[in-house]
Amino acid sequence: MHEALREAVGEAVGGRVTELTELTELTELTDLQRTPLDYDAFLAHRTVSRLRGYAIADGIRVPWTMIEKRTEGPGLASPYLLDNGSREFAAYGSGLLDDVAPGIGAPKLYGALQDETGGRTLWLEEIHHDGGRPLDAESILAAARDLGGMAGRWLVRELTEPWYFTGWIDRHSQPEAVEAGLATLRRTHPDAVTRLGDRLARTEQLILDQSRYRTILESLPQTLCHHDAVGANIFRSHGRTVLIDWESVGAGPVGADLASLVFSSVRRGDALAGVMLPVVEEALVRYAAALRVEAPSVTVEEVRLGFDASVALRWKLAVDVVAGLEKGQPPRRGSLPDEDPDVALEELIGLVDLLLTSADRALHPAS
Repeated sequence: MHEALREAVGEAVGGRVTELTELTELTELTDLQRTPLDYDAFLAHRTVSRLRGYAIADGIRVPWTMIEKRTEGPGLASPYLLDNGSREFAAYGSGLLDDVAPGIGAPKLYGALQDETGGRTLWLEEIHHDGGRPLDAESILAAARDLGGMAGRWLVRELTEPWYFTGWIDRHSQPEAVEAGLATLRRTHPDAVTRLGDRLARTEQLILDQSRYRTILESLPQTLCHHDAVGANIFRSHGRTVLIDWESVGAGPVGADLASLVFSSVRRGDALAGVMLPVVEEALVRYAAALRVEAPSVTVEEVRLGFDASVALRWKLAVDVVAGLEKGQPPRRGSLPDEDPDVALEELIGLVDLLLTSADRALHPAS
């Protein structure tokens, strides 16, 4: 590990050791600091850390920093985690992320290692966000435009890599949770009825219609998608959008990444409903316009349909809100752990309204 890390540090400070058979120009790592980052803490056997230190390169003491992302091997990590880690490892190793789109970047890869246990380590450039969090409207609209540009570029390319993610619809629509979700809605708890009214019946129908949304999404033009383009994974850096965590990259319909940006960012607390919801239409316009620069054959209506049907997969939010009302504990948003529960509830109910509006529009596009 030490030699591989030394090579990665050499790349980070200028690449002076990458072509040498003996690591003579970078001879010492000093003052190495490792700081764990709060990243998907609920998933054991994956760690993300910030590494800082100094290197002696060409006789000069040089500061360096990078992000270390490690997924343990099959003896420890779950199949889900192994699948995600191996996909991101493959995406970097394939060169896919070197030039994914004009307005979209990925952190630079300094080094990678697969060890004897099957564990995988990536040493990546640390990216800093030029803006505030939760995301402001400017960052949201810029990301929407850049995601559209990426979708347009990849519409004309084959999407055949065997490691591409293919289960994104089931990940969002959660067929294994349908029975319990319907039971929650059908209990018609008084607090849920008071706060949500006819949204309960509309959500039940939304769940029953999930196969229809799948059919719509599979019929639309397909492109390359990040499939987790939520606010926490979006950085504005030097005038472009940099996406981290390419663990779910794969084929998907136009509009799918826009749904992640709009809906999932608010669900997680990476954006506020009061900021996001007023700019949804503008975000869709910018995404579609950038996509059509590269792929003019795709219509705005197809983009809107892809966005709406992708949002409609996220029915679980409405059920979570109902379950929270039953328990007197509204669901929390992970990026805002100290948020006032009443504020969180209002934010999420606003998002439920977007969910139901999109679901209706996807099945009745003219309405």
